[in-house]
Amino acid sequence: MAVISVLFSSVYWLINHGSKAFNKNINSALKPFSEQLRTLNANIQKLNASFDKQQANFERLEKRVDEHDRRLDRHHEKINALFGKRGR
Repeated sequence: MAVISVLFSSVYWLINHGSKAFNKNINSALKPFSEQLRTLNANIQKLNASFDKQQANFERLEKRVDEHDRRLDRHHEKINALFGKRGR
């Protein structure tokens, strides 16, 4: 019974020790990838913020262009009305 107990204890220790060593090796191998993923995530967040700013600027510019287009249409109508009266 003691031999079986020692045998199972040894197997348990080997499995436990082996898994710790395996996890340590995996973590050290994946650490550079983890850092690169964190950097990539930060860069994507900055890019998204930049796109949001670009979108807001575009919308503001689009409103200004629409306003100028309406003004141009009114001026065109005034010019046509002015020259139309002269021609009569």
